[in-house]
Amino acid sequence: MFHFWHFQACNAWSNEKNVINVHLVPHTHDDLGWIKTVDQYYYGAKSSLVPVAVQYIFNTVISELQKDSRRRFSFAETGFLWRWYEDHDDPHKHQLQKLVKNGQIELVGGGWVQNDEAASHYVDIVDQMTFGLRKLEQVFGECGKPTVAWQIDPFGHSKEQANLFSLMGYTSLFFARLHYLEKEERLNNKSLEFIWNCSEDLKTQIFTGVFYQDNYGPPNGFCFDVLCRDDPIMDNPDLEDYNLDQKISSFVAHVKTQSLYLRSSHVMLLMGSDFQYTNANAWYTNLDKLIHYINGNSTYGIKVFYSTPSCYVKGVIESLSARLSTKADDFFPYASSEHSYWTGYFTSRPTLKGMIREASSLLQLCKQLDALADLGPEDDSDIEIMARASALTQHHDAVTGTAKEHVTKDYKKRLHKAIVEGEAVINDYLKKIYPKKDVKAPKHVLCPLINETICEPLRDKSTFAVTVFNSNSRRFSGVVKIPYYSKQVMVMNGKGDLVCVQLMKTFQVGSMAAHHRAPYELIIPVEVGPLGYATYIVDNSTSVRTTTPVTTTRIESKRIAEQRVSIENQEFVLTFDENGLLEVVQEKRTKTSHAFRQEFFYYRGGLL
Repeated sequence: MFHFWHFQACNAWSNEKNVINVHLVPHTHDDLGWIKTVDQYYYGAKSSLVPVAVQYIFNTVISELQKDSRRRFSFAETGFLWRWYEDHDDPHKHQLQKLVKNGQIELVGGGWVQNDEAASHYVDIVDQMTFGLRKLEQVFGECGKPTVAWQIDPFGHSKEQANLFSLMGYTSLFFARLHYLEKEERLNNKSLEFIWNCSEDLKTQIFTGVFYQDNYGPPNGFCFDVLCRDDPIMDNPDLEDYNLDQKISSFVAHVKTQSLYLRSSHVMLLMGSDFQYTNANAWYTNLDKLIHYINGNSTYGIKVFYSTPSCYVKGVIESLSARLSTKADDFFPYASSEHSYWTGYFTSRPTLKGMIREASSLLQLCKQLDALADLGPEDDSDIEIMARASALTQHHDAVTGTAKEHVTKDYKKRLHKAIVEGEAVINDYLKKIYPKKDVKAPKHVLCPLINETICEPLRDKSTFAVTVFNSNSRRFSGVVKIPYYSKQVMVMNGKGDLVCVQLMKTFQVGSMAAHHRAPYELIIPVEVGPLGYATYIVDNSTSVRTTTPVTTTRIESKRIAEQRVSIENQEFVLTFDENGLLEVVQEKRTKTSHAFRQEFFYYRGGLL
């Protein structure tokens, strides 16, 4: 089951009985947007919000690792790594490549982001992982293939995500967040590390580790970052505030306590947290001291060394004397305490979630069109922009809706740009396949505000075509909804046959009743074959002409029904008016009727 890479780079641990091996794992967790935008985090802008800059993390970590071959570091977010790589010249790139190749830097996770596991769609998860892993392969080759899945900040974890990791070839998975009651039980049962059986059908499984602490940071008192307030190790007894003895005593006590809850002789300590290592020298200076003084006294029964997650997994597997426990279901919902369930994000910021889905759907289509028509480098660049935006918004503070408002607007801006690029790809495809080479292909437009029932290009059009693409490998049968500005309509399919359609009044109230908002929504039933498209002609002109032998008639739009509609069961009869709104409720038992008036309202959200 377990296949390990670069273990010749693992620092040596002790095989002596009663010796605890402490793996110090320096790392940084860098959100691609949260309190600041992804660009602000990278460059260090808006330092009044958070005084961090990811570009300096890479710079200082690389510099410190080159000073001592025993030092290690783990990077997770490919989105930031690739951005740093694009920004630097060949000598700096070669430094990074060398450190990955010799095992001093371990790449964990590998996705463009650490995606959410509840709000992200299956396809989007696969896409963002593929996008990140391809970048790593492009830069590092086989050395850039992670074996450790690193989902340390998402708000709960799904069996299907673990299944995907197993199918992708990962050998282990680590995370921090699970229900507080299950965490207590796992501590008591020494089952923080277990085998996750991910699929009954595929028989996939993965070694999984839950962190001892309720976060992914260092033990209390041992955060040596500029963002922390812990004292450094002051080891000169001739100076004021000498604290070496107290630091060592505290460290040994923590290690021995943590080891009581584990089944092996190996303990992993995460030395780092959110956006830490802007000044890597502060970290490594103190960690070097910790290693030196602990290992210099064998009475502690502890050996401390720099390590990586994969080296830790290797140590655990080799030292286990009993089989690990198993699990076969999800870690949802996540609760951090009795009344603190992290479930609101399942539905928060629904328009952002919808926009992410729309951009993803368009991305799938454009990739297929590019493959079918071999569109060329310009369209490949457009698709790269789309893939990058889609991958970014799978981040566990993006699709979840947990980022600040200005950060959410930045995500939407990137998605909008992706959709614009997608429109260009579609038109390039249609130009290439258009049968009349001497005639300009008709331009297709997308309606980005269709969720608000707005499509400006249709406002003054008496006739237009609607093209429905099906990017799935199976036939699509359903309806499409289009903003519509007229009371009359006729729709024909590609064969010239009339299509029975429906016009619905749109929901308009207050400021939403803007002049550019379509008063109607045209609903067209469509049938599209796998990986195909269908075209429908919409006409609202007073004089309809057709070149087909089909007899066409003018259709005056009407509401669903001029008469009321009723539904009933054993207890009630519900009557709806011509607009589909509840009007009367009749109780059969008492033979009484109650008049109702149903209306839609909305409220405008604001900051407190």
